[in-house]
Amino acid sequence: MQSVAYTLPVDTEFFNHAGCRLCYRIRRGSDPARALIMLHGLASNGTRWREFAGLMAERGDWTVIAPDLRGHGHSVYRGGLSVRHWIDDLKALSAHLGLVRPVVGGHCLGANLALTMALSEPGSVRGLVLVEPMFPGALRGALRVVRPVRWLLPILALPIRLLNALGIYRRELPLVDLTELDQKTRKAMSEHGSHKAMLKRYAAPRKDMFYMPVATYLQALYQVLKSPGQIDDLAVPGLALLSGGALLADPGRTRSVLERIDRVKVVQLDALHWIPTERPEDMTEAISAFLESL
Repeated sequence: MQSVAYTLPVDTEFFNHAGCRLCYRIRRGSDPARALIMLHGLASNGTRWREFAGLMAERGDWTVIAPDLRGHGHSVYRGGLSVRHWIDDLKALSAHLGLVRPVVGGHCLGANLALTMALSEPGSVRGLVLVEPMFPGALRGALRVVRPVRWLLPILALPIRLLNALGIYRRELPLVDLTELDQKTRKAMSEHGSHKAMLKRYAAPRKDMFYMPVATYLQALYQVLKSPGQIDDLAVPGLALLSGGALLADPGRTRSVLERIDRVKVVQLDALHWIPTERPEDMTEAISAFLESL
């Protein structure tokens, strides 16, 4: 990602859980029973959903919560990391805010995490919003090449974690405001073409590791490459938004997986992969309609 100056806005709050100071952003609606937690992707943070939260505020009274996942953004963490950590953090966040069975969604890694949570903790999730979920059989490009040796990633992270435990790590990690970056990217897309503008700003591992601990990045990438679970067992309704660009995942193969589930509606949008950046209003309209159907 390309760096953009970041300041802590008024919608940012914190709580402590399991040895980590966790950050989340919240735009409160009028009905506390209507809550949507949106999760960001790899090497991203909760500012990914600030523009979306603003658009949602124009359409209804849903509360939108966007956490920085453990190890990302303001939720700095350098220890061992797994999906279980993230799910426990989300359950703690729900308890902290007094939420009862919120709708959970996300983009890319966040979508996979939301799906895994719905499969492993079905009583804690009311519905799913999956923006570009990443299934192993649909991966393309570098992700498809790396997946067969994904087991190496946590091993590579071990010596770095050891150095971190000895106090050897970057004392300051820059933060990127994705709302501002998205606005700049859309301008560049109109001037230079979408493909060139997107690849210059996103999906660059060397740049992504600039914003988070390297060991955490390796462990989080490992989670992206894992299967989210046996999705045939999904017991809650869902909306899946897919891009047609096939940059990181094949939309046809992803659709074929999702269409096995009667309760998941699939919508395809004209985008490379970053639907929240490329099609924010269309995404918001589809999600708002799904939420009202619940």
